[in-house]
Amino acid sequence: MKDCIIVGGGAAGMVAAIEAKRAGAKSVLLVEKQSCLGKKLSQTGNGRANYTNLSMNANAYRSNHPEYIPSFLKHFDSRDSLDYFKTLGIYPKFRGDYVYPYSDQAKSMVQCLENALHNLGVEICLQHRVEAISRTEHEGFFIKGKKLVQKGGVESSSQKDKDSDSALVFGNKEKKKKKEKNKKEKVEWEEKEFSLQGRKLLIATGGLAMEALGASGEGYEIAKSLSHTVSNLFPSLVPIYTKEDYVKLWAGVRVDVRAGLYKEQDLFFQDEGELQCTDYGISGIVVFQMSRLVHRLLQDKAEFSLELSFLPKFEEAEAKKYFLERKQLLERERGEAFLLGLFPEKLSQVLYERTAFPLKQRIQDISDQKILELCQLCLHFPFHPERIGDFQRAQCTAGGVNLSEIIIPEFLSKKNPDLYFAGEVLDVDGICGGYNLHFAFGSGILAGRAMGKKND
Repeated sequence: MKDCIIVGGGAAGMVAAIEAKRAGAKSVLLVEKQSCLGKKLSQTGNGRANYTNLSMNANAYRSNHPEYIPSFLKHFDSRDSLDYFKTLGIYPKFRGDYVYPYSDQAKSMVQCLENALHNLGVEICLQHRVEAISRTEHEGFFIKGKKLVQKGGVESSSQKDKDSDSALVFGNKEKKKKKEKNKKEKVEWEEKEFSLQGRKLLIATGGLAMEALGASGEGYEIAKSLSHTVSNLFPSLVPIYTKEDYVKLWAGVRVDVRAGLYKEQDLFFQDEGELQCTDYGISGIVVFQMSRLVHRLLQDKAEFSLELSFLPKFEEAEAKKYFLERKQLLERERGEAFLLGLFPEKLSQVLYERTAFPLKQRIQDISDQKILELCQLCLHFPFHPERIGDFQRAQCTAGGVNLSEIIIPEFLSKKNPDLYFAGEVLDVDGICGGYNLHFAFGSGILAGRAMGKKND
């Protein structure tokens, strides 16, 4: 019987295990289905881990119950995050409001967390997939699942432990030795059943985003089996697709834009940033920020439109004036040179084609009306979303375990004594900029501290 069992060895699970032990839990067991901890964390933010944001506010988060977010931020804001990670040896590097580890390496964060787990004596079960959880008759939880072992019954060095089928794993040396050994010996694996018991339980299994890194969403089914409700799940922070053929022409272009989302003619969302033009549609942070809203509008079959301005620093009157001046400046050139120096060639080609711009005609002979038509398209380029990307392309999951069933800031279940939730499995997702990692770490830290207290 363990004091605390944490299912999920990602960002939320690792800090929860650390804090549970620091708070006084005698025995803490961290269970992870992968062969290593923090697999998704080690690759987040292009491998740099944007772990918080100095501009931390509730408006950066989305949920079916957003009224609970301020309570979380009251107990764990960006200053709390900075202070916490400094205690682990992670010094911050600032890029505007975005905060990264000074090393600019997400893997170094994972290693610091692993070292803390080791130094505190947290037990770790790797390659243990939890399949079912139930409450015991007297107290706590009974956990069943499958673990990977070497054929013939010999367990891997990261699993071998007589008492709990667990072992300490930290840093990279142990992993490297294990990989080299397995490669030489061509180890074959098989699954065996395992069971565990714990007084307190935290579900930190993550969501459905990034399946290639092991996401499978089993935490949602576990939550349902323990009487919790789970809201509709869909990808968030994803590209947007369209069926229109012109996207084949602009694939590979990167350009600054102002993106506007209009619902029934009213501006619903607006942001500026770099747009990545793809052969299926559009991507980039400016697109990710609105993808969740686009999904909702498509699902609701609402009347909406999405516009891109390729001249984000121009007001409309200023842009029209400039285009007419540009006509005079380039009067001896042919039409195909009008956008030269303004946009990448592939994007210019799309703009020319959609306005039937006379490419071979001298610019001085092109009518002001045609010049202004091209200007209008540059300012209000209509993009017609067909759908958003799937979970393979998503950076996080929208939807999850209902926040109204959770006591915050402890992240304790209202339905089950001694049951906690943290991270992406909950119905909270943030915009780009470190908000999702901030929530994963913050909810894990607060839940871990609550779990570790008053253990008999």
